[in-house]
Amino acid sequence: MALAAEQRDKGDRNFSANAHPYPEEPLKNLVKRIPELKGLRPEANQSALPMILEKSGERVDEFFHNVVDVLVHEEIAQERLNSIGAIEAKELVQDSYLILRHGQARGASIDEYRMDKKGNRMDRVGLDQGFFVTSGFALSCNYFSTAFQSESMFRYLGDQTMGQQGSYVVAFAQKPAKATLLVTMAERGGARAHMLMQGIIWVEKSDLQIIQMRMDLLAPHPEIGLGQLTTIVTLSKVQLLEVAGPLWLPTRVKVYLKFREVDPDRGQSYEAGFRNEHRYADYRRYRVSVKMNPPQ
Repeated sequence: MALAAEQRDKGDRNFSANAHPYPEEPLKNLVKRIPELKGLRPEANQSALPMILEKSGERVDEFFHNVVDVLVHEEIAQERLNSIGAIEAKELVQDSYLILRHGQARGASIDEYRMDKKGNRMDRVGLDQGFFVTSGFALSCNYFSTAFQSESMFRYLGDQTMGQQGSYVVAFAQKPAKATLLVTMAERGGARAHMLMQGIIWVEKSDLQIIQMRMDLLAPHPEIGLGQLTTIVTLSKVQLLEVAGPLWLPTRVKVYLKFREVDPDRGQSYEAGFRNEHRYADYRRYRVSVKMNPPQ
């Protein structure tokens, strides 16, 4: 299976009435469920939320306006877990990860894919060995752009120290009736499932830049056996040559998935999990050069 984020037609969406959006959950439940909230200083007053969303949305808009073609070294630790969460198989993958921008206008699109040392695409690496392929993290902040904020609900949870910096902590959940940004899961047989997300964002107080995101399913998807999908993205500032401003890009991503599958031979169901950890280093500007040889 493979996982990626994309924008799809509304008719592709499949919603669950049993969703429990994070912005509506009691804070004590969120802190208990989400380990990353340890050390949160709660804040019930929501007066700062409009400012946080406005300024962080502007930072996201700036990213999509300024992003250029980028190449980075990627290392992926892929693990397949058994029903009790023990590692059943693992492999380490190294590749060159390419982020390509198409067009310069407001509606420019961005593609992401992997290449080997010879420049050949390798997006399905590990798929044939039973691992789960995950990608598309450079666009994770899209939910919080000014164009898409209206598709989610938000709640200011409080403040938390991340590293040496103070951060605002905000919960979000996509609205099923409005959302157009969907996470898509493609199965080996070609079937696709489109899912809505919720999660937590950490926004640096000094410049209102998103520095970390945790995203979870808004609701389980029993139709494909998916019970959990958690993605934690850590962003860092990258300054590239000939690019005026810095870009905030992923440096570390953790993905965890849990499925309930059925053994057709035994007629029994069992749980299976996957854990991927992506690390990115040495971001650089990507350029294509063509050498023309004069006719002899």
